[in-house]
Order: sequence, then C-alpha cells, then structure tokens
Amino acid sequence: MLLAQTSQGIARVVDGGLELIARVGPALDYYIAAGELAGLAHEATHGAVSWDEVTLAPPVRPGKIIIVGLNYRDHAAEIGSPLPTFPRFHLIPGSAVTSGGSFIALPGFAAEKIDYEGELAIVIGRRGRDIAESSAWDYVAGGTVANDISARDIQMGENPEFPMASPALAKGLDGFKPLGPALLTTDELRDRGELALTTRVNDELRQSSTTAELVFTIPELVARISSFLTLEPGDVVLTGTPGGVGLAAGRFLSDGDVVTVSIEHIGTLTNTLVTERPKAATR
Repeated sequence: MLLAQTSQGIARVVDGGLELIARVGPALDYYIAAGELAGLAHEATHGAVSWDEVTLAPPVRPGKIIIVGLNYRDHAAEIGSPLPTFPRFHLIPGSAVTSGGSFIALPGFAAEKIDYEGELAIVIGRRGRDIAESSAWDYVAGGTVANDISARDIQMGENPEFPMASPALAKGLDGFKPLGPALLTTDELRDRGELALTTRVNDELRQSSTTAELVFTIPELVARISSFLTLEPGDVVLTGTPGGVGLAAGRFLSDGDVVTVSIEHIGTLTNTLVTERPKAATR
C-alpha cells in the first residue's frame, strides 16, 4: 500500500492518482506510532484527486534522522574509498525535513557546494533496541524517497564561517531533508526486492542505480544502529546514496536548480533550490 499525507488528509495512491480517506483525523504519524497503517487499506474514501490538486506534506515528521554514509558500492568506487566493514552513520534533527514540491533555501553562509544525494529512506514503526537482524523488518513501517542535501564545505571543514568538519550540521540545515511523495508500507517494500533509483538535476540524469548496490541491507542497518541507540516509531533511516553525486564531479547545485529523485514503486520527489533571502536587520 502506498500512502500520501496531503493538505486534504491521508490518501491512498491508486493508479497514479490519490484516493482521499474519508476518516477525518490524525496524520500518518499517528498510525505509524500506533502500528495501525494496515487498517488504512480498508478505510472508505470520499473522492479521487490528482497530485496537482493537493499540497504534499512529508509522510512522517521524525524525532530523529539517522544518515548512513558510503553504503553503495558504486558510490564508494567513484570516490576511491574502500567498502566499510561497519555502517557509518550519524544523527541529524527532524527539523531538517520538508516535503516534495517545496523550495529549499541555499544558505547564504554556505551556498557554493550544495550537493544532492538520492536515497531510499526507511521509516521505523516500532520502538526497539538491540533488534535482531532476523526480525528487523517487524520494526519497519515502510519506505519513502529522500534527498540527502549537504553543504559539502561544512561537511569537510572548509567553510570559513564554521571552520570545523560537521556532517551533522552540513546535512541538518532547515529543509535539507525532503521526504516523499508517499510511504510504501513494509509488506510491499519487503517483497519488491531491489529497487531502481534515479536522480536528475534539471532533467539531466546524474544518478542511476539500484538497491542491489547496498553494502548493508535494511535489516543489517536496523540491527546495527539499534545496537547503539533506541529506535522510535517515526524515526527515519537514510540508507545511503549511489554513485553520481555532485561532489565526485565538482558539480554542485545553484539557484533555480530542480532536483528530482525517483524510486521504483514509491514515486518521485521534486524540489527547487532558491537563494536564501537576506535576514531582516535586528535591533
């Protein structure tokens, strides 16, 4: 089942359109936390709308986001890095999340090396710590599309305004984690096998790969991350990006660029980069 959070409520994605669920009530976050997503398959609907008739919201507002780095073989190859033997991850705030269709501001203090990373994002559905790999899927609510936008100069410690390496800040700025357009529930996500992933900048193909290139699988990531910290319902794990990032070719984003990330069976996430407006003077 594919579910979207819209300005008109929760919708099931059917035949390329949206069927609005009749029940007026909480957002998808509630059903994720309550473990009741499956029940939405049987809810009555009160009409069909097109994607253009609604404003999208992120399918989840996470308490925390776990970013996994260097988890695609083709990405490791393009930057000349050996494959990791243990998942490399760090935390960023949930406040970085925005929706598909939104404008993302290029921060004035770090606008020169903004990069894209198309990724499959996993949404946690149950609270767990020290989760066994064999039961990890039981703790996953579903998957969505993500763009792991990064200020590379901050990430690498090259920014004069913030002269230290900080991946968490580089990836955790406001709006730097668009999610959407919908959530594919675990029953279908697990059965789909490998998924094709593409990223385009202004219609130019930059990334093209599949989740078969993952170094660590979804169950491995859930198990290993939960060995260090408790995963809560609604938390999001970004599973890594394939080859073709801007950093590898020195091709970064600029004002007006449109970034489109698509994942097979889930959908397409599109955002536009804009120059940050100057802040008003304070007294």
